[in-house]
Amino acid sequence: MSPTKQREFDLPSGIERDIGRAIATNDLPPSTTTPSKEEFERVSAEARKRADDLLKAGDTLKTAHDEVELDYLKQILQMEHEEKQVLDRLSKLGEKKLKAASVYANDDVTDEDIIEINAGGKIIATRRRALTQLKGTRLEALFSGRWDKKLLRDRSGRVLLDVNSDCFQAIVVFLNDLAASCDDRMPGPPSVYSELNNTYTPARAV
Repeated sequence: MSPTKQREFDLPSGIERDIGRAIATNDLPPSTTTPSKEEFERVSAEARKRADDLLKAGDTLKTAHDEVELDYLKQILQMEHEEKQVLDRLSKLGEKKLKAASVYANDDVTDEDIIEINAGGKIIATRRRALTQLKGTRLEALFSGRWDKKLLRDRSGRVLLDVNSDCFQAIVVFLNDLAASCDDRMPGPPSVYSELNNTYTPARAV
C-alpha cells in the first residue's frame, strides 16, 4: 500500500490515545457473544417455572375467591331462612291475636266508656281513656277492650281486681289528673296514707 493511501486510514492521534488508555485500563465494552445451549435452556427453564408459579398463584387466588363467594352465599341463604322463620312466627302470632280478639274482645268499646271496677271490695268508676292512656302498661292491656270477655267480674258485672283498694284508687285518681293536666303541669306520683308506708309509681306498677 502506498504511503499516501496509508495516511488516508490513519486514526487521529486523540482517538489512538483513547483506545490505548482503554486497553491499558481494561475498560473496553463487553463483547456480545451468542449464549450457549446450556445457558439458553437454563434461562428458558427459569421462565417456565415463573410462568407455572404465576398460574398456580392464579389458581389459588381463584379457589380462595370461590370459597369466599360460596360462604357468603351460604350465609345469605341461612339469613333468608331465619328471616322466613321469624316472619312465619309473627304471622302465626298475629293470627293467634286476631283469634283471641275475636273470642275475647269487645268491639263496641270507646274511650268514653264508664268502667266500674271492684278493686278489693271497693267500687271505683272511671272512664276507659283514663285507664288506657299510658300505652304498654298492664292497665292499658286490661281495659283496652281486647280482653273484655275474659276479665273476671263480680256478680254485678263489674271488673274484679284482687288489689289493695286504697292503692288502686290512688292510681286511678292520678290517672284522671294526668288525663286532665297540661304537659307543663304534670301531677305528682300517686300516694296513700302514711300507714301503708309506701309511695306508688304510675299505673306501670299495677
